[in-house]
Amino acid sequence: MRTPLLLAAAVASFSLQAHAMTYAYISSPLDGLISQYHLDDDTGALSLVEQTHAGDQVNPMALSPDGKALYAALRAKPYTVKSYRIAPGSGHLEENGQAPLAESLAYLATDRSGRWLLGASYGADLLTTQAIGEGYRPASTWQTFKTGPHAHSVRTDPSNHFAYAGNLGNDHLLQYRFDAATGSLMPVGTGFVTLPDKTGPRHIAFSTDGRFVYVVGEMSGTVTGYAIDPQTGALKAIGSANGIPASLGLVHGEARDASNNNLEGDPTPRIWAADLRLSPDGKLLYMTERTSSSVSAFTLGGSTGEPTFVGNYPVEEKQPRNIAFAPNGRWLLVTGEKSATVGSYAIGPKGSLQRVSEAASGKGALWIEVWQTKS
Repeated sequence: MRTPLLLAAAVASFSLQAHAMTYAYISSPLDGLISQYHLDDDTGALSLVEQTHAGDQVNPMALSPDGKALYAALRAKPYTVKSYRIAPGSGHLEENGQAPLAESLAYLATDRSGRWLLGASYGADLLTTQAIGEGYRPASTWQTFKTGPHAHSVRTDPSNHFAYAGNLGNDHLLQYRFDAATGSLMPVGTGFVTLPDKTGPRHIAFSTDGRFVYVVGEMSGTVTGYAIDPQTGALKAIGSANGIPASLGLVHGEARDASNNNLEGDPTPRIWAADLRLSPDGKLLYMTERTSSSVSAFTLGGSTGEPTFVGNYPVEEKQPRNIAFAPNGRWLLVTGEKSATVGSYAIGPKGSLQRVSEAASGKGALWIEVWQTKS
């Protein structure tokens, strides 16, 4: 009697898998577009589906945890966040409303419940939390939390009890207890851990089990790992790895701002790391480096969580900003701020990369969000 039921379940499972569609959404601030791409899960082929005009200087984006909405922040005045509903099968974006933002945000995320929008303002030195109401519409009010110079990221951990933020200008990784009922951030202990001078802590990533958090140093090209105390949220360093081999010929980086982001007049090739992403299986970290147009790979120690550098790989996208894994972990998408294309790369041994596909990008493409939907 069980055989038909098992067969039916298998058929249903196959049907769902057969209809799974992977889409990538990429913002390009120089033309104000959000470009939607289809990623073939079997071949890595990338194809442009459509482009949505979001507005001048559209930059960081965040997906709702359930994949039904996309939020995009505009960094031109008046600072605004736009909400888009994502069509379940086609992935089409339909504008759903907008709300003001406290400041120009360099980073955007939702908490794990999808009820709060979190932001980091590099220029205003602050973090924000903003409620998300019914219909995935952000509120028009917010809370702000002052940081040291150049806040560059903020995310809640997998438990949603704690939040961490990269504070580039003072070499701090900020640590907070997060109140999911009110959106408040309350410092844990001193409120931070300190990294070596001129590390420039930028983006962060969590281990899949929530025990560790990693931060990339924009100016040092390092990845530093911390163990998270599950009771208090306090951080304890577990190790650091340098992702910049001597063969790249780079020297230590410098802090940058909007007035001189490319360090015009300085011919010195300097470390300029950007994004940090963890593979779906939790075994591989990638870091982008813009000056050399390359990506560095790190493996993670199982029980200790310590990062280990395993390789640096060139990419064709010039000045790569953000990267994203396909949900199946086989492909890496790469944007370049000075590239006319977005690239898809097959992931090989030790994180090696082989370019398999490309598609036209918007101007100055940078932020990537990937979601797998079902029709």
